[in-house]
Amino acid sequence: MADRAAREGRQKRRAGQAVQAYRAAWFSLAGPHVLSDHRSWTRSMTWMALAAVLAVLATHLLDDDVTLFVRASSSPLIRAMAEITDIGQSQWYLAPAGLLFIGVALLDWETRTRSGRSRLAFLFGQAGYAFCAVAFAGIIGDIFKFLIGRARPKLFDHGGSLHFQPFTATHDFNSFPSGHSTTMGAVAMVLMLWFPKARVPVFLLCAFLAVTRIAARAHYPSDVVAGFALGLLYALFLARWLACRRAAFRFRNNDLLPVARFRLRARSPARAR
Repeated sequence: MADRAAREGRQKRRAGQAVQAYRAAWFSLAGPHVLSDHRSWTRSMTWMALAAVLAVLATHLLDDDVTLFVRASSSPLIRAMAEITDIGQSQWYLAPAGLLFIGVALLDWETRTRSGRSRLAFLFGQAGYAFCAVAFAGIIGDIFKFLIGRARPKLFDHGGSLHFQPFTATHDFNSFPSGHSTTMGAVAMVLMLWFPKARVPVFLLCAFLAVTRIAARAHYPSDVVAGFALGLLYALFLARWLACRRAAFRFRNNDLLPVARFRLRARSPARAR
């Protein structure tokens, strides 16, 4: 009975700590903008958005030719790309991020050392950021899908690449922007923030995975460019918005990309002794 009571007490205490962690996160985010020297959206990001619009318009010129090429192709590379396209499904990233966010909050923070609490704070903040970056970018993409109602390539013979039926929630008319590509754009920015030294290969890999939607005959090239840019920019905006509130990220000088807070540096050899 005593062991059972002690176990129940620990469970209640952890549940209370989780509630406190979520409340603290909520109040820190709901507060006003606290860093007047920085902005969530910058002029550079506006130029990036305009460049993305121009890229969408430019790739639209290739939509018809690329679609016809993919349909007629029997290339093993295109078949292989189509096989791996589901890597871009959002659940592969939402599920682990959400579970980690909840699991870390349920741990006993009070018994941890200062460095241990810093590690938990890092995991808690970054898991929450990754979940929100992918989830909300996808929601924004779904809104555009509904408003624009672009037909998918499988309906190409019925109206070409400019076949639209706005305010339609059916799968056949939600091609623009690509949801998988939006996810990969958000994932690209998350990983670029986590691994600054690997930004170029991370960007190229995620962009390649987004392009597999063309090989799968699920989207036009302009759908992919629009979705990838949307996910990338939203994830960057969210990271900067959090940094303005000193949550999960912080600014370093005038860099466009913020850096993660609570990052623990490796102990130097002198300190290790």
